[in-house]
Amino acid sequence: MRIAVIGGLAAGPAAAAEAKREAPEAEVVLYEASPHVSVGACEMPYFVADRLDGKPDLIVLTPEELARSRGIDVFVRHRVTHLDARAGRLTVEATAYNATREERFDRFILATGARARSLGVPGESASGVFTLRSLLDARGLKRWLETEPVRHVVVVGGGYVGLEVAEAMRDRGLRATILDPKGRVLAKSLAPEVAGQLDRAVHASGVAVRAEKPTEILTGNDGRVEAVRTDRGEIIGCQAVVVAVGVEPRTELAEAAGVTLGKTGAIAVDEHMRTNLRNVWACGDVVEVPRIIDGAKIHWPLAPTGRRTARVAARNAVSARTRTSGGDVFRGVTPSVAVKAFGIEAAAAGFSEEQAQEAGFEPLAVQIRHTTRTKVFPGSKPIDVRLIVDRARGRILGGQIVAAEYAAQRANVLVALIRYGATARDLAEDVDLIYNPPLAPAVDPLKIAASAALGKLA
Repeated sequence: MRIAVIGGLAAGPAAAAEAKREAPEAEVVLYEASPHVSVGACEMPYFVADRLDGKPDLIVLTPEELARSRGIDVFVRHRVTHLDARAGRLTVEATAYNATREERFDRFILATGARARSLGVPGESASGVFTLRSLLDARGLKRWLETEPVRHVVVVGGGYVGLEVAEAMRDRGLRATILDPKGRVLAKSLAPEVAGQLDRAVHASGVAVRAEKPTEILTGNDGRVEAVRTDRGEIIGCQAVVVAVGVEPRTELAEAAGVTLGKTGAIAVDEHMRTNLRNVWACGDVVEVPRIIDGAKIHWPLAPTGRRTARVAARNAVSARTRTSGGDVFRGVTPSVAVKAFGIEAAAAGFSEEQAQEAGFEPLAVQIRHTTRTKVFPGSKPIDVRLIVDRARGRILGGQIVAAEYAAQRANVLVALIRYGATARDLAEDVDLIYNPPLAPAVDPLKIAASAALGKLA
């Protein structure tokens, strides 16, 4: 049996390795268009800021290491240009040699990932304009900052990546301005009421956050970026622009092969990660997945989800089993994210109020402020917790936590509670949480928030 895995980064190598573990006798071949097959993408802002120890090049596994340790045939700089699933054939272009060949396979796993979204404005292709999606992107941005006379960087997008990039610029001693339509960072993840500590820390760092959109990137006679024009008619001088406005799935190969897409624009798969084509599975950033809270399909392009979907896709591709015959099932995600920037942790799990309403719930939001440790213990910090519950049953739907410490760990507690349908009463009265003066107060902030929700529900 020959199995082709198309794509690298997190999902592709995970799928290939799992397929080889499940079927050691199978020939598993991985194709990746770029020179790098396994890269630590989430570390890129810190790589640009020169804040990493260990492997500063971000390469997790080289093609040779992956092939040797997992028994996989790995071909980098090989772009799959056509998939004929019915005939079981791939057309592969070896980009380094400008040579094309056809290969025959029994089963296929698509892990083509996602690309950075573009702005679609004039001047976006100018020298000095970057996204931060691939290792080549990160190296290019870092080289530009080290070799060009950069003083001011405009970051388009105030999400997690945009915030981390702005911090990286400040770490390098550069001015940074964030452009975001909402006029604040993490606007899609944090309610304004809970974001105060983070907003103040960003402002104190000297990073300006402007409620504007870029409409044009202006360049000099040498083709290098000189300024950004915004929808308010402002011209912001700069020597570099980083575009961080999200990603979109790479579905061109799948669409041309007849694979069905979902409403999100990503590949539609069943619970076994199988597409509408009998011998094609898909995983990682190119697929949509069910959201645990309400079952809705979402595009959730993060490495942990990529690896989970990859393992399920590979096991089922090897066995070609269905659930009724014992096939593995992907049961969905509980959306959760966190960031630490400018000395503040911000984390969000599950729904915001707006998302809960859109999903058909009647949300109740409560917010409390407490301390990260026992109040009298040195180093204790204020912590803000916003908890969202369903008015009908008190079910925990989401939460947002901001503090200088211990925010992400508490959000992890919420992830588990949300996934398994816990209520505010469960959290307030039945769940045991750690108490230790240097680590947590006697009554945890999560339990205080849950009690506040119970009071309002009553």
